[in-house]
Amino acid sequence: DYHLQKHATERSIISVSELDGFVSAIGCSKDVLAPSDWLPAIWGAPEDQPKWPISDEEDEFYGLVMLLHLEAVDGLINGNLNPVYLEHEDPKGQVTIIVEDWCAGFMRGARLTGLSHTGSREFIDEVMASVRLFGTPAGWQKLDAMSDAEVQFWRESLEPSIVRLAQHNHPEIQIDSSGDSTPILH
Repeated sequence: DYHLQKHATERSIISVSELDGFVSAIGCSKDVLAPSDWLPAIWGAPEDQPKWPISDEEDEFYGLVMLLHLEAVDGLINGNLNPVYLEHEDPKGQVTIIVEDWCAGFMRGARLTGLSHTGSREFIDEVMASVRLFGTPAGWQKLDAMSDAEVQFWRESLEPSIVRLAQHNHPEIQIDSSGDSTPILH
């Protein structure tokens, strides 16, 4: 978060949660992208790229990004996605999990990689529905009109849908649904 916020512009990813969603979308992509293809997109346009005061700071940041990316891909391969969500604690001590930043980052990565064009329209609409609800302004308007039970339904479908998308784009990943979650890679 320190590096993201220090070097952010209005077009940059601004939190680790959003960055985790972004790298998760990169991992779901059918096409393997080189880091040089997606790392600049963290900051936005070419003119938004940070001017690092020292190369050690830049190396540290990109090393952390690559670790986050590897953890996201490992979760997708193992069918056990562990998104980095934000938490909010109200004055009464009630903690709320915030998925919107992660989903906004995922949508950003999906646009970059063309994830919306990697399968049948029906399948893509189904697996991307919860991400679109929590990760876009149009989705936020729809969520405002939903009951708590409906919002919870969509929230619970988020992670399994993303794992399905990854498995769709990477058929070499097969999760045994008999209870053993050890992936089989072909």
